[in-house]
Amino acid sequence: MLARLLSVAGVCVVLAGNGAAAPVFPAKPVRFLVGYAPGGGADVLARLIARRLSESWSQPVVVENRSGAGGTIAAGVVAKAPPDGHTLILITSNHTVPSSEYTLTYDPVRSFAPLIEAAYIPSALMAGPSIRVASVKELIELARAKPGALNYGSSGTASAQYMDMQLLMQVAGIRMTNITYKGAAPTLVAMLSNEVQIALAPITAYLEAIRSGKVKALAVTGQVRSRLLPDVPTYSEIPALRGFEGSANWYGIVAPAGTPRAIVGKVHDDVVAALGSPEIQRALAEQGFIVVAGSPGEFAKRIASDVLNWEKIAKSLGR
Repeated sequence: MLARLLSVAGVCVVLAGNGAAAPVFPAKPVRFLVGYAPGGGADVLARLIARRLSESWSQPVVVENRSGAGGTIAAGVVAKAPPDGHTLILITSNHTVPSSEYTLTYDPVRSFAPLIEAAYIPSALMAGPSIRVASVKELIELARAKPGALNYGSSGTASAQYMDMQLLMQVAGIRMTNITYKGAAPTLVAMLSNEVQIALAPITAYLEAIRSGKVKALAVTGQVRSRLLPDVPTYSEIPALRGFEGSANWYGIVAPAGTPRAIVGKVHDDVVAALGSPEIQRALAEQGFIVVAGSPGEFAKRIASDVLNWEKIAKSLGR
């Protein structure tokens, strides 16, 4: 009888020990990196999500802007972080674009554990106040008259906006000069000061400037007009672009590769709950975001597919 009691007690000790050793998440503040300057679409979305997660986790979720090199600096930091869920990053579609400008310290697919594709938003092709063009047709005419004289701002060659501009110029038969900035917000400053005359960026980052008349929206990507800019045509409506649609800007969250499945599931579920809150839904709708809230598996397929697609496009452009 005594032996049996000792055996049962031993099992209880083991179970108690296992329970104590089980990982608790989050056990400390969570770093949430954004690879772009404050004020852009990625930053806006990250801060909305972080605020809700901080409340539900009872731990600070601290947004950290590590801008530069088209988001690759921040991604490199996260790729090397411990895979315990306490270091996350909100990536954009730029994450999947190959670049001849930057040397990556990570693999865009293998170095990360996809958690969720949160949302996407169309881009707007915009003209600054220094050039008086009211349409894509007028922009093309001006660019053809002055090959290479017009500058456009981007987040670098590792950005979807850069690649879209390259494709647009190829389709329209024009040439403009790229100038790189650390995100949409500094690009807007450059437009207003005439450093660049053209930009292609998520509507979110430029909506106020468009509505106030500081910049002119000429077209939006996709097949359907944005409800925020109902009078602005899509690329596919413009004869000179021959049905070219441009790409959507998606935003998602990843963690370092090797993050435990349980943590991946928890972060995913809690972000879905955050995105479903009326407060965040209203805020995102006002900014033009369209919520996706896909599964980790669906996001993994999106990333892998986009990497292959952009590689093919880069080769077609001679890069």
